[in-house]
Amino acid sequence: MFLSVDFIENIEEVIRKLLGTSFQIRNMLPVSGGDIHKNYQIQGTNQSFFIKINDADALPNIFVLEREGLKLLKRIGGAVVPELLVAGQFNKEAFLLMPWIERGENNKEAQASLGRMLAFVHKNTQDYYGLEYDNYIGSTPQHNTPNASWADFFIEERLKKQLERSQSIGLVDDTLLNQFEQLFERLPSLFPVEPPALLHGDLWKGNYMINQAGVPFLIDPAVYYGHREMDLALTQLFGGFDQLFYDAYQEIFPLEKEWMRRTDLWNLYILLFHANVFGGSYMKQVRQIVDKYK
Repeated sequence: MFLSVDFIENIEEVIRKLLGTSFQIRNMLPVSGGDIHKNYQIQGTNQSFFIKINDADALPNIFVLEREGLKLLKRIGGAVVPELLVAGQFNKEAFLLMPWIERGENNKEAQASLGRMLAFVHKNTQDYYGLEYDNYIGSTPQHNTPNASWADFFIEERLKKQLERSQSIGLVDDTLLNQFEQLFERLPSLFPVEPPALLHGDLWKGNYMINQAGVPFLIDPAVYYGHREMDLALTQLFGGFDQLFYDAYQEIFPLEKEWMRRTDLWNLYILLFHANVFGGSYMKQVRQIVDKYK
């Protein structure tokens, strides 16, 4: 994405107003690690910022919803999140601006702190599963229509929504759809009932960071109230979480003894999402999991 002089000058002015003092952008360095947005470190006269940018028409309100999700994790869940500054738009370019965080060592102490933080977030509950508004999972709309039943919510707002997209792009056949229907019938008996928990919603290893003081930050959420094993299951899918993370979580908010047996079940949502966005290779994992519930 080419950044116009007008856009850079607008961001410079936004930062000046936030700081209440003079500020001049010295450099904007591309930051790797994002599949969806263009990310930059803004290097200024005395401090640096992080900015992510995308097409405002292609992903309406995505940064506003990300900001609100982070605010919810902090306000309700007590989580440490980047200090949020501005979710804004200049012409057709939407942006999210926040302070730059220097990365520190992702050591055992940081992992334990992250586990405790997530446990305290999950202790916050609601009288429904879902959220009062829809948001995004990655670049895909995430539907959060509230439901009193976790099984119904997971089926209707998570699996079926992704399966509809899979059908539209030719990734699923009638055999797999029939297997999912069998799974839907069994689902209510496959998990322990718990109150809705405030979830990060997309907690893989790329969506937390450790600063130089060893403090973990949650970033890039897809928040809603759901079964807390959803967050824990995703931490198992791509790795990046130490055993001390799980031990510290268990000290604060113990999980059911067989929670790890259900990780594949809960990760069906994320695997379907990945298949729909990144390609059908993930569908092999989906089929292997669903085969277990014939």
